[in-house]
Amino acid sequence: MPLICRTCLPLLLLTLLLGLAACTTRHGGVPPPPLPEPLADDKAARIWRHFMIRASMAEYMTGPFRINANLRYTDSEGKNTRVSALLWGNGQADSPHPLRLDLLASMGGTVVAKVREDATHFIAFSPNEKTAWEYEGGARALTSFGLPVPLSLSDLTILLTGRGGLLFIPDSMFNDAGVPLERTLTENGVRYIVSDARLPGAIELSESGVPISWKELQTDGWSIVLEPDELNPLLPVRLRISHPKGYSALIVVREIARVSAPYSAAQMNLVLPPGIRRESLEL
Repeated sequence: MPLICRTCLPLLLLTLLLGLAACTTRHGGVPPPPLPEPLADDKAARIWRHFMIRASMAEYMTGPFRINANLRYTDSEGKNTRVSALLWGNGQADSPHPLRLDLLASMGGTVVAKVREDATHFIAFSPNEKTAWEYEGGARALTSFGLPVPLSLSDLTILLTGRGGLLFIPDSMFNDAGVPLERTLTENGVRYIVSDARLPGAIELSESGVPISWKELQTDGWSIVLEPDELNPLLPVRLRISHPKGYSALIVVREIARVSAPYSAAQMNLVLPPGIRRESLEL
């Protein structure tokens, strides 16, 4: 009987072990181990990179714009309100300000409120109440005015014009290949914690790197579900906003129009009629 050479022995043992492992699997033994966790990290990195690429491409979506939308919202007492919204501005790359927003009654089209926001000043005028509420500063004042939208008018504009990367990508990562360290696989993609972003919270991205939800980090915070446009996924066609205290809002975008000529200073101004009451808005 021929002897087995020493150099062949390790190869023979490896072959036997592989054969035993195959038999064990075929006969219903212990299944092979699950995919290693680094693959999940690879998925999170891939999705985030797709989002970064989409966000960088969205920077071309600047310039004068006009947005028509429907807004339906509910306060904490369950009262429902429906209005139409017209939002417009010149959409500069460095800043969307100033911005104008008109809210009109769904029946009759009468003006319910006129809003103007720049980098330091927010003013909302109600013709029916003959009152203008003002706030000095860049805070998110829409909620304090009675609209359950946890965004400033500039944040809302950036989101609706497809430039949401400016809100969700931390400044330190915008030109970097890094990935947020805190991330969790979800049924629809990956959720990332972006605590140092312009809009801090937990942002969920789909498998193709499209924002589909956002939530404040505190347990009783605001949450937003985004429904992307089919042709341009960074343009949300619906925003579903909710809060545990019962506030909710649905924003349905009917049209986003690009305007050729910039709006004039007069078109971006909000002129208040004489004799109205001015009050400070409490945040």
